[in-house]
Amino acid sequence: MVWSGKPPPLSYGPLLVLLLVLPMIAVAENPWMTPNRSAFPFSPEEYAQLDAMMQPCTNYARETFSEAALRLKNGPAKKSFLGVMLRTLGPDDHPPNFYVEVEKVDKSKIRGRIASDGVYLDGRRYRRGKKYELAESDIVDWLIIYPDRPEEGNLLGRYLLLRQDGLISGPCNPLHQEFQKFRLFRENYSFVPPSGDTWRLYGKTAESDVTLQEHGSSPDEANTVFAVRYEVPVLANAQELVNLTVEAERKNLGDPNRYTLTEHQVDAYMENDALCSLSRQVIEDKAALKRTGERTPMIREIMSLVCVHPSQSNMVVNLTYSHRYHAGYRDPKFIEKADAVFQSLAFSRLD
Repeated sequence: MVWSGKPPPLSYGPLLVLLLVLPMIAVAENPWMTPNRSAFPFSPEEYAQLDAMMQPCTNYARETFSEAALRLKNGPAKKSFLGVMLRTLGPDDHPPNFYVEVEKVDKSKIRGRIASDGVYLDGRRYRRGKKYELAESDIVDWLIIYPDRPEEGNLLGRYLLLRQDGLISGPCNPLHQEFQKFRLFRENYSFVPPSGDTWRLYGKTAESDVTLQEHGSSPDEANTVFAVRYEVPVLANAQELVNLTVEAERKNLGDPNRYTLTEHQVDAYMENDALCSLSRQVIEDKAALKRTGERTPMIREIMSLVCVHPSQSNMVVNLTYSHRYHAGYRDPKFIEKADAVFQSLAFSRLD
């Protein structure tokens, strides 16, 4: 896919809030950035235990930083960000981690600028842009943010998100299978999109949280994946969700003079640890045109997974995979590909 010595001791208060996202970093927003997730509270005892579980990934970050810095230096550095995470002492309500944007690496010394506001060092608050020098042994984690592909590194941030989505429960293992693939995190859920250089990612719009699209062999053919959340009345059972899905999909069909619904099936779906419905629609589009100007109908086959969020009973997540093609050119693996995306759907646990 085209994308993308010891640290000082921690200071704990009665309740420490560990952020599940990066601090504010001086990089322009792009669709690859992990969106804001709600902060997650831990007691000092819980955080100490979690800190020990994250140590293997911190060790890995220190071992791999030099190679990452060299790779970025020799690669596409334009509009990219190399940051290293450190720990700091601060007030009880201040998160203990912050990032330094790396400007130069000289042997074991790293020079850069603080990349987030409100950092406490030596009893003083420092703002973004303050120069800072550190050693590789001070690193807790590192990340590279690109404008056009997934970030690299950020094992601790991803580990915390994966834990919140119920995908990892043990210690942070940098060789865990979830770290070997790209998972797209949204505010309340995550999923693994289709892979390959033919897919393009588009950011949040009024209609969706995220959209991905792949063009087929014909200019008119396309595969599309999109995800969106919306509020619904609290549903009592799976049949109510099925009925709601049927009603919404038929209502949103569009101009009946252009679109004809030739197949429509909606069933309950219970494989994602949530109350879900799975639908399949086949729609004929009479107004579709080839580039040649020849008027010919096209077919749009749509698979949609609609799930009530396990921690927010009045919200559903709609994950859709559609295939738009000329008659006779249907992808025989369409349903298999859609199901692979649906099986990867996971939900943030906020309760």
